Amino acid sequence: MRNENFRNDNLSVRAHGHLICWRSSLAGVFIALLTFAGVMTLSIAFGGIGLDDGSTVKNATIFAGVSLVVAMIIGNFTGSYYSVRISRMNVDVLGVMQGLLVGSLVTLFILCQAMSSVATVGKITGAALGATASAAGGAAMSQSSLIEDVIEDAVGNKKFVTDQQTVVRKVASRLIRGDQEGAKNYLAYQAGITPAEADNLIATAKTKVDQTLEETRKAAATTLKAVSWSTFVAIVLATIASVLGGLLGALCNSRGTMDIPVTRKN
Repeated sequence: MRNENFRNDNLSVRAHGHLICWRSSLAGVFIALLTFAGVMTLSIAFGGIGLDDGSTVKNATIFAGVSLVVAMIIGNFTGSYYSVRISRMNVDVLGVMQGLLVGSLVTLFILCQAMSSVATVGKITGAALGATASAAGGAAMSQSSLIEDVIEDAVGNKKFVTDQQTVVRKVASRLIRGDQEGAKNYLAYQAGITPAEADNLIATAKTKVDQTLEETRKAAATTLKAVSWSTFVAIVLATIASVLGGLLGALCNSRGTMDIPVTRKN
């Protein structure tokens, strides 16, 4: 269908012959992203003030999540509204459709940036789950510095034939392979203690390691759930804001469009 231009003495009004105006949609996306960036920047500024005043990390995290949701709502609403206003659509259904288009594009762009954080948390959760399962099966430990610290605390201030750091690392390596007997004998030799004493030390270290891994798993799972639910809420509310912005833009256009003055040639 072709587009038509209608003119009066002072104004030029362009009527679209298609359902979606892609040019105005693109303009709405840029407006939405700019608005989103502005709100987020302002939120970060206030968040920094809160941290400077002694706010806890937990409160700062909650504030950041709420700021993200609010920024998406305001950005999607603004972008959808001005996209429909620019397109001069005065049918409410078409305004809602264009608002949804703008909101979807903006939301997808923002989520592509945010999902990298979710993926990182997911990797941490998977690693913790895998390590916990290995501990239950007997191939029990991780080579992380945290685990080595647990083993080091368990052996205490005992003197070893080799330096303590090497002993801790090799004990952890044997436990990872599931060679608890080898770890016991190696520790007994290095510390000059009986195999029974070494077995008790390793059992104590293993219990602490399992507890550490379980706490890590639970913390990662809690974080993952919180991020996922926050993302879902943000998508729903941002979508509603896009619908309302497009609808409001169409209703405003039915009362009066944003027109372009005509330049007359002499």
